[in-house]
Amino acid sequence: MESVASRYGLALYSLALEENKIDSWQKDVKTLKSIFEENTDFIMILGSSFLSLEERIEILEKTLVGVDKKIVALIDVIMENNRTDLILDVFENFNSYCNQYRGVSEGLIYSTLKLDQTVIDQIEKKISKIENNKVELKNVIDPSLIGGVKIVIKDRIYDGSIKHSIEMMKKDLLK
Repeated sequence: MESVASRYGLALYSLALEENKIDSWQKDVKTLKSIFEENTDFIMILGSSFLSLEERIEILEKTLVGVDKKIVALIDVIMENNRTDLILDVFENFNSYCNQYRGVSEGLIYSTLKLDQTVIDQIEKKISKIENNKVELKNVIDPSLIGGVKIVIKDRIYDGSIKHSIEMMKKDLLK
């Protein structure tokens, strides 16, 4: 069954496609997602029952000056339907629809610590060459790796983690 966040993401994607604004809206949504992830209190304010819907919409519109009005309008609708907790998922789904349209492969990059965006960009560039396709990676923290990174794109795994190296040494020693 399709999730609510997926339907909102698809609606925004369909509108972006219709208005030929996939690239600019995807950039805006990625920026918003990053800002919202760093400021989770802002999402709590947007979903707060202590403020009226009109007050929350006013806060949103004053804060998101410069963002396309239709993106802001979608967030308004999300707030009206008391689905504010889904905003990040909606952004994630929208981004996935845009990437599918543009032929960009999505993957995960596992690391023990949060990676700097410039490091992720460099890894994306190298993996894109290997994959012969543009790749977009999302960083996931996995302390069990001990060190290094592991990249998963669809059914392919590029494992440069210390945990993997130890497992390989263990196999060699047990032969």
